[in-house]
Amino acid sequence: MDYHHLLEATGTVVSGLLFYSLAYGWFAPDDPRRRPLWIVVMGLGWGGLAVILMISRIQTVEGVFVDGRVVPVAIIGLFEGGWAGLIAALTASAYRVWLGGSGAAAGVITLLAVAAAAGLVHRWAAVAEKVRFRHAFVLAVATFFITFGGFGLLGERGRTLFARVWPSYLALIAVGIPAIALLMASIVERRALAQERERFRAVLDDATDAVRVVNVDAQRIIDCNRADCDLSGLSRAQLVGRDNREFWPSPAAEAAAGGPPAGATRDGSIARALGVPFQTTSGRLLAVDSSRRVVEYRGQRYEIIIYRDAAERLAGEEARREAASLRSVNLLAQAAAHEINNPLAIIMGYVQMLEDRLPPGSEESNWVRTCRTAEPHRPGREHASRRHRPTDPRHGAVHDQAPGRCRPLVPAPRRDDRAGDYQLAWWLSAGGNTLARLLLASFRVPVARVADDRAVA
Repeated sequence: MDYHHLLEATGTVVSGLLFYSLAYGWFAPDDPRRRPLWIVVMGLGWGGLAVILMISRIQTVEGVFVDGRVVPVAIIGLFEGGWAGLIAALTASAYRVWLGGSGAAAGVITLLAVAAAAGLVHRWAAVAEKVRFRHAFVLAVATFFITFGGFGLLGERGRTLFARVWPSYLALIAVGIPAIALLMASIVERRALAQERERFRAVLDDATDAVRVVNVDAQRIIDCNRADCDLSGLSRAQLVGRDNREFWPSPAAEAAAGGPPAGATRDGSIARALGVPFQTTSGRLLAVDSSRRVVEYRGQRYEIIIYRDAAERLAGEEARREAASLRSVNLLAQAAAHEINNPLAIIMGYVQMLEDRLPPGSEESNWVRTCRTAEPHRPGREHASRRHRPTDPRHGAVHDQAPGRCRPLVPAPRRDDRAGDYQLAWWLSAGGNTLARLLLASFRVPVARVADDRAVA
């Protein structure tokens, strides 16, 4: 075997790997809109590599040559599917047909069969979501037997020729396809890791909470997100490498940034704190709610700090406290009204009973009627237009226009008074004054009768 030819073929395949690695950044194959263009470009590119390998043949013995045309077709079909393999096979087949000769048909059939086998193995690898060594090995075995079948299409001459070159084809296919597949898999995996990092960075930067990753031993910031930069007042380049303890003033520095608790270091538990002081680069102190967790990776301990401004939480708590206070006042007012209403109902019952027993037209009967017909003041009712009426000094009441009627000396509520409390107080005062006069009159009548009886005796 001519090792110079072998080196040329190896360089051709390596250039294909370089093209595949660079094209990932150019065409963005993960975008569904660019996926068809990616398939076409990869098929044409690796088909061109197959043509180059057909041109730069490898000499095994004097006058006998082999080429690795099937290797690029199998590789691109394995990683990019049957359509890319078919385009590569058609590209190489077009060149083989252009060359002509008795073996053109057999060469075309061999290339198309290899593309079909690569497409089937690609579907098998899609189940595992990545190309593994077993997929490449099975494809290499299938490609070798397809090559043997292509030589068999030439008849006895082809079988005789294959008997002389099969060790070279075995080395090219059985070794070349798995080795190149491993290199291609590393390119795909590295690209997937780069995309995952970009996705993680985008999600981390769009998070509403500030996220900071700190080296526990050195207390140096090694990563942060956009929210952390906004709260601290520094850019990401300025934060990375900075001492984390600068942002947690004493005495909170020991608790918040001086190292995780022992429990969090041992079992990875989360330490949470509310209202921790956080100092920005401008010197302004903020109250933040933070949660910290320590993780270990490759012998290094890292502390993940997630925190946010506590102003929103404090405002919500204040609003909830005010709502609870108003609710308690409301409940107290309802309970007081209920407790006052019970004895009032009893009083009004007795007032009605007194009205039935008192003689009609008497002063006591007028008092009872006034007490019974008294109703609470309605808000918005005008009382300022009422004229002043003279006061009866004997009973402390203001006489109405109708003879024998009076109302209590309690001022009516103003327009801007609270409806509930002042209405209740005014009504109670009116009823209380009238009831007191009824009770005095009731006691005064029996005492007068007793005095008359004693005088007669």
